Amino acid sequence: LRFPGGAPHVSEAVDADLLARVLVWATQAPTAHDRTFNVTNGDVFVWQHVWPAIADALGVALGEPTPMQLAVEMPMHRERWASIVDRHALVAPRSLDAFVGESFTYADMLFGYGVDDPGLPVLASTIALRHAGFAECCDTEDMFRRWFARLQDMRLLPER
Repeated sequence: LRFPGGAPHVSEAVDADLLARVLVWATQAPTAHDRTFNVTNGDVFVWQHVWPAIADALGVALGEPTPMQLAVEMPMHRERWASIVDRHALVAPRSLDAFVGESFTYADMLFGYGVDDPGLPVLASTIALRHAGFAECCDTEDMFRRWFARLQDMRLLPER
């Protein structure tokens, strides 16, 4: 699995399970009444640094970074995706377009494809959420591992 993006840049993520717990908490916590909060996992990461965990979660070897525009490159592999779905008896659509939608375009942006100088990071402070009483956090690398395992358990991706 080769990292397809550009220059390293600091990012944040939010786990859907963590966000769900924040939403439940906010319905019950008086300190959340009429408040707006930023929600992130609580850590920062660089895609190139979490890429080995993603490769491991997928059970594939880590390759050398190779910049490529996924929105252009991946549609050329439609037939390969259909054969993977068939070979692994996945419940994912055989159509790559139906499975990913515009995700490759979004991934190009997230990974910084074509960006040589990402500039300063844009980070969201979660201090208001912490002060209001919600203290949970999530390790982003663990989040990726957990979500890829779920997608494999759901037979949307091949097993490791």
